Amino acid sequence: METRQKMETRIELAEDRFILPLLYPEKRPLRAAMWEAPGEPVIYQDAVRQEFAEVAEGVAWGREWGTAWFRFRGEIPAAWTGREVVALVDLSFENEEGFGREGQVWMDGKPVIAVSRYRSAIPLAAGGAVDFFVEASANPSSEWHWDNGNRNDPDERLFRLREAKLAVFDREVFSFLMDFRVCREAMLELPADGTRRARLLRGLDKACRLMERGNREWLKAASEILTPLLASKNGDTVHRITATGHAHIDTAWCWPLRETIRKCARTFSTALAYMALHPDYKFSCSQPVQYLWMKAHYPSIFEGIREAVKRGQWEPIGSMWVEPDCNVPSGESLVRQLIHGKEFFEREFGVTTRDLWLPDVFGYSAALPQILAKAGVDRFLTQKISWNDTNRFPHHTFLWEGIDGTRVFSHFPPVNTYNARVQAKELAKAERQFAQKDRASRSLMPYGYGDGGGGPTVEMIERIRRWENFEGMPTVEFGTVNGFFDAAEADIEDPPVWRGELYLELHRGTYTSQAHNKWMNRRCELLLRDAEFFDAITSVLSPGELLDSDPFPQRTVWDVPGHSPAKETSLTAMALDRAWKLLLLNQFHDILPGSSIGRVYQESRRDYEVIETIALAVRNAGIRRLLDDGEAFTVFNTLAQARSEVIDCDGVPVRVEVPSCGYVTILNPTHDVMPVEVRETSDGWRVENGLVAMEIAANGVISSVVDLRVGRETLSGPSNEFHLLRDYPNRWSAWDIEASAMEDFEIVGNDAQGRLLESGPLRVVLEFVRAFGKSLITQRVVLTAGSARIDFDTTVDWQERDHVLKVSFPLAIQTDFATCEIQSGHVRRPVHRNTGWDAARFEISIQRWIDLAETDYGVALLNNGTFGCDVLGNRIRLTLLKSASAPDPTADIGVHRRTFSLFPHSGNTLQGGVVEAALALNVPLLVGKGNLKGPGSHSWLSVDQPGITLEAFKRSEDGRDLILRLLEAGGRRTPMEVSSDLGDLTLEETDLLERPVTGTGEFRAFDIRTFRMIVNPRLGK
Repeated sequence: METRQKMETRIELAEDRFILPLLYPEKRPLRAAMWEAPGEPVIYQDAVRQEFAEVAEGVAWGREWGTAWFRFRGEIPAAWTGREVVALVDLSFENEEGFGREGQVWMDGKPVIAVSRYRSAIPLAAGGAVDFFVEASANPSSEWHWDNGNRNDPDERLFRLREAKLAVFDREVFSFLMDFRVCREAMLELPADGTRRARLLRGLDKACRLMERGNREWLKAASEILTPLLASKNGDTVHRITATGHAHIDTAWCWPLRETIRKCARTFSTALAYMALHPDYKFSCSQPVQYLWMKAHYPSIFEGIREAVKRGQWEPIGSMWVEPDCNVPSGESLVRQLIHGKEFFEREFGVTTRDLWLPDVFGYSAALPQILAKAGVDRFLTQKISWNDTNRFPHHTFLWEGIDGTRVFSHFPPVNTYNARVQAKELAKAERQFAQKDRASRSLMPYGYGDGGGGPTVEMIERIRRWENFEGMPTVEFGTVNGFFDAAEADIEDPPVWRGELYLELHRGTYTSQAHNKWMNRRCELLLRDAEFFDAITSVLSPGELLDSDPFPQRTVWDVPGHSPAKETSLTAMALDRAWKLLLLNQFHDILPGSSIGRVYQESRRDYEVIETIALAVRNAGIRRLLDDGEAFTVFNTLAQARSEVIDCDGVPVRVEVPSCGYVTILNPTHDVMPVEVRETSDGWRVENGLVAMEIAANGVISSVVDLRVGRETLSGPSNEFHLLRDYPNRWSAWDIEASAMEDFEIVGNDAQGRLLESGPLRVVLEFVRAFGKSLITQRVVLTAGSARIDFDTTVDWQERDHVLKVSFPLAIQTDFATCEIQSGHVRRPVHRNTGWDAARFEISIQRWIDLAETDYGVALLNNGTFGCDVLGNRIRLTLLKSASAPDPTADIGVHRRTFSLFPHSGNTLQGGVVEAALALNVPLLVGKGNLKGPGSHSWLSVDQPGITLEAFKRSEDGRDLILRLLEAGGRRTPMEVSSDLGDLTLEETDLLERPVTGTGEFRAFDIRTFRMIVNPRLGK
């Protein structure tokens, strides 16, 4: 009697020895011809008009990131009549699909299916001539990704055409192969001493012994052995898995955006081809921008998707324009992701999405539940939290509660991947790990090759059919995401609740990597905010088109029109729509976090130039529309708070007081405020303005900041000190910062020398130049009259590799928690390392401020474009730069400018005005030359409570009215009234999608409220 080990070895070897050789029993060569595009990809109509050269198998092709077009021709032999025929094409495929060479098959002028690692067999019509094209993408192999694939010879052909043949496909053999694999995989996953495993082992061994007899005659008998093994069923309490076809396509990562468009075409055409062959197959796909690309560049694919949506085989999911990062974008950006994403799906497919699909994002803001709910989204999915490096998240199906108390139904697939292969080990893992098995029995399994696209294979589809009710394994069924959520909500009893942020204990470096992109994202968000503000104001006070031409008419292949019909009547609205959608595109979760190859950031810089140009054109046109040709200066304030600040008017510092959402005209400026004074000390300077007094050394290190209002020292040690950390992540260079690096630093630049740059009654500026390594920091420390805020305008010429730069402020504050701004509110995070959950948050993300406060006093650090920081005890360090080695080895090399500010305050965060101070730093007062009709100082809009911020004031999406979006940013319940003198108007409350809702009276903590301002006569009439 043979041992179990010998039987398992025989089974393991059988597939390669006996089954696979029978899959394609006959082959014939195809004739091949090739033409290589000289530069960027060309469209099909241009490619097929070129002169193709005859080539043979083995021909070299493909400059890096280039394109080769192949034409394959042949004649199906008459002897093959009635048999299934395929074309076998191998372009030197990588082992992993989506990373490396891929091809798009074109037949009769249309893209019909992809050819790639796991789909090299191209289905052909029965009989007759064969003639088709393959658009082959020479994407670098995966081992080159981390150095961008930059090779020495740009003309070198990197790959070869390994195979080009016609072949007979034996479907009976393929069906047996699927049966054999499923039975073998299940056997290996089941308990070693169980009855089911023993019977599978015996049956498989019997089938293998038959194979050893040779030729194909064993197939029928072997199939009959496996049939009863496959037919054995489960009981009633088995775990149930819904399998949804999916292809996670990173909108950019190890490839540029233009290649993503072709990845979408390859993936989507393949999904449609499989749907025609498998009516029970369903495919779910997010990211409207990718659908828009198909509409613009591959209309036949887009129409195929439309029809598949109508049939119920294709499911648009996700609700957002892209799958964005959720740490760096503002709350308003997340709102716009939903507005534009949902509008596209409703307009193009008549589908109202209810889910947020973010399987691969690096942490999730605690503001999201409210934002989702107010946009009609009540379901959330990710699996990324399973990547935690310290703690295991306790739930898979649960209610996620945000900072305002809103809850959304959430599911984390226990299979722990969005790229499942439908293998037995994955099914067993999902059942084993499912945390809610005491109260629920269902989970979702997104299956298909992803990241680089590809999607499900025919083998995966066949596996699902066999796993439908296979004894000993979870049941698996084809399904949709929404169908799963319907069933899961009905299935679970008393779902657990998780409150607060979903912090990913990994990829903490993504708060900082590619710092220029992050800074430009913040800048563009705020420029668009101001542009919309002036567009809205002028639409009432001085109606008419603001733009007389497109401010940035050039477009790229990924920057395509996407506006709704209502917007096409206004050039200004179309321009703002384009700018917003480009901004949202660049918030994708591998672009904005800094984890893409260098070429992606070369292109994103151009996108930010487009956004900036459009926003400035609209903003400045609005200001010009409001002003005459007078000699005075008019200062505009777009915030919902009155401001008293020092600004520059024609190069001269002036202190102004500007009402909320209004303006002041400067005729004869006066300065009734205590002046700023500076005097030299033995080792530096003392600067004070009646509110604060700062002692700063000649090298820029601050030893003391006293709050003169309460007579309190705010610092506990040397501050404005730069720490250079060694940065060698274990695996993911751009993504990670290791805990071991946090205290492994050197203090740099303390041998600097400073100088007094400006000394006047309204402003004192000290400049310091610090050199270290190959880098240089030039910093201006600014204190103005009437303000307790100390600004550090910092320019870094950064030339370091494998290091992180932080700036340190130890504060004289005793507290257990730091209050950190996130999108649309704030959270409190521990400043200690008491538990594993606390220790894992050694690097955190913030928006515009972080505050350490006692009961009646605190000190905040503000910023205008820095997102990473760490807090330990009473020390805050802002993370300024991180020079990753991969996937972009030149990441962040160059000049960066940031401003961060020290802001001492009495009372708590709300009472101390931290929210308003951070907004003032980020949204400067705007100066225009000329007078404005009306009083010398005026407020168009105002709110009657502190901590209520104006998130957006813009035209409505339908172009008929104005939209006012407010946020209660302080975290308390409060009544609130809006005052406006913009004319005869009515205020009606809406949700984030601008649909009417019933008003709720007072503001709840962190409440986001949207109002439609109906101006009479209505806009556009």
